[in-house]
Amino acid sequence: MNNLISKSSKIGVCLFIGYAILSSVVRGDTQNEGDSSMPELFSKYIGRGYDILFGYPLPNNELVEDPGFKEVIFDTKSSINVVSEDVCQKGEYFNFIEDINDVMNLAMDNINVDDLNLDIKPFSASMPYRSYFTDLEIKKKKYIVALNTCLHRYAVHNLRDSTKYINKDFLLDSEKLPIFPDKINQENKCSNVTYLSDTTNEHCIKTLKPWIEFFQKYGTHVVLSAHFGGKSINTLEVTLQKLEEVKIYNYKYPIRNIPYLNVFKAPSLLRDVFNSNKRVNSNKVRILTGGTNGEDDLNVGNREDEGPAQVRSREDDITKNNFTLDVKGGSEMDEKWNELTYEIWKNSIYSNMLPIYLNLISLSSFMRIEKKESYNKALLYYNNIFGMDRENYYFSQDITNVLSDGRQITGSGKGSLILSCPVGYIKSTGLILIFDKSERVKGSKDSAPRVKIHPCYSKGEYDVSCSYISKRSDLTTFGWLYCVKYSFIKFETVYKTSDNMSKEETLEIKCPEGNILSFGFKMKLDQKHNFDKIQVKPCVVGDDKCMVSKMKQNSDYLLWGFCVPLSFRSTSSLQLTYIYENDVTTDVRGECSDVYRNKYDNIFLGFSFSFDNKLETVKISPCEQKTKFCLSKASDQSKSGRYVGMFLLCRYDGGAVRKFAHH
Repeated sequence: MNNLISKSSKIGVCLFIGYAILSSVVRGDTQNEGDSSMPELFSKYIGRGYDILFGYPLPNNELVEDPGFKEVIFDTKSSINVVSEDVCQKGEYFNFIEDINDVMNLAMDNINVDDLNLDIKPFSASMPYRSYFTDLEIKKKKYIVALNTCLHRYAVHNLRDSTKYINKDFLLDSEKLPIFPDKINQENKCSNVTYLSDTTNEHCIKTLKPWIEFFQKYGTHVVLSAHFGGKSINTLEVTLQKLEEVKIYNYKYPIRNIPYLNVFKAPSLLRDVFNSNKRVNSNKVRILTGGTNGEDDLNVGNREDEGPAQVRSREDDITKNNFTLDVKGGSEMDEKWNELTYEIWKNSIYSNMLPIYLNLISLSSFMRIEKKESYNKALLYYNNIFGMDRENYYFSQDITNVLSDGRQITGSGKGSLILSCPVGYIKSTGLILIFDKSERVKGSKDSAPRVKIHPCYSKGEYDVSCSYISKRSDLTTFGWLYCVKYSFIKFETVYKTSDNMSKEETLEIKCPEGNILSFGFKMKLDQKHNFDKIQVKPCVVGDDKCMVSKMKQNSDYLLWGFCVPLSFRSTSSLQLTYIYENDVTTDVRGECSDVYRNKYDNIFLGFSFSFDNKLETVKISPCEQKTKFCLSKASDQSKSGRYVGMFLLCRYDGGAVRKFAHH
């Protein structure tokens, strides 16, 4: 239904603008009071470059001006035709914003651009779009919307004069732009992560960077014409249930008759909207209160202990922080802005007209034909690097939030072991450790390692498990699997063993370019010893590699870890530790630090494992995320000593190495 509303909205905009042009041509150009400065106003925008990604044509009170406007492409001071128009469209019924596509559709109603690649998401790098993305796609908020538009002037640049007035610097800069090779993605030499994290990458500097700098200076398109006037957008946050109700009964809310520019200031409208479900439940009215946990505290209405005045007062308190009025064009008002009537705002637009509807054409139209394909590739890169989507959203988050959003799966066995992600999650990284507890024959030349590691690589969207298969019963296996909700959160698994390596060599794991270690460790075990003599050291979180040097003869070495993109925030504030106890018979509790010294010391990732001296019983369990402690419980039936190992990934503050505690 919302798609239908969006389509009808676009049709309405086209008819509205068509009528405006037709009516203005019939009337002819007219001059109103204050028109003496109009040529400067129009040339300020017409002929300017426009960034289709960072621009935002909708009203937003936090923006002083649309950030999409860039350097001048055409000097239009003497080459603009202006037509007067005086057409206003006051919103009659509500529109709806349910997801980020609705925001993009509303914004697209304010521009006209041809031949735009469907993979390009207009305005997706702008601040308002990013804010909406978080609210709609992550927090799952919903909005009902009221729109008003007034158009007073139409200004257009005559392209016949383009060669005469074109910016010579623009031509010179466009000539310097490199032409991309046909197979630019073949070796992925300049990925999104590489471009953002490695400013010295030679391939990025030679190919992509000049285009990005060109877009940031001149934009991606040029404004050939625009309709000037004013626009307002009024939004109210509601629950999903309320949104569906208003969509069904939208015809019962004729907002055209409300005098306020901020229609949600009308008490009668709010009562009608929020009390519409009284027909279902006469004792409870559901109104969104914006709970701190994102939950809907909606129990507001005619309760037995409240009178009408109390209900109205509480409705005002509840809704005042959940609606916004963003205005573009018109006189600036004082703190009584929300009391402004539609008519006052409409009349004030004459003294402060702004571009409301833009006609754009691609800057590639003014480039040599052999550069047009490079322009298209560069624009797609530009979109993928800076445009907001789920992938870029997660890769710009605090690493602790991303890690805590995943699920840890553990398991143990003899011989084979299979670990599987829960429903709704896919594999991101993990490992299975294998220990060979078979007796070695004295004097044998068998140099096979006693401890091995099986890495769990992510193989794509449908990869949900990690398995090690063996028929040998003298192999002890235990493993840890990290699962995520989205396939793009694929952490790079790195590992190395000392098999077939000279003991003089250095053993090293290294993250791919643009990535750093978020979790990793190195292990050493003398081949003559049992597994309880294992030596473990954590790798430094935030480094791009982890290594073992000066390896000794007759010892097995291995390294394992996973890497995350540099774009994640706060990775350098994490610290990994390994806690162990030998020959214990009680529970072992690990913690990041004394909880009373620093209440923010949570465990974000980790697991514990334990086994008896004969490796008959192996237990492994994940540490609960965002908690203070990790507990390895002793078996009630076992009285023999056991080895307990525990990995804890915690935050440390102030740059000081945290002293971890265990009991």
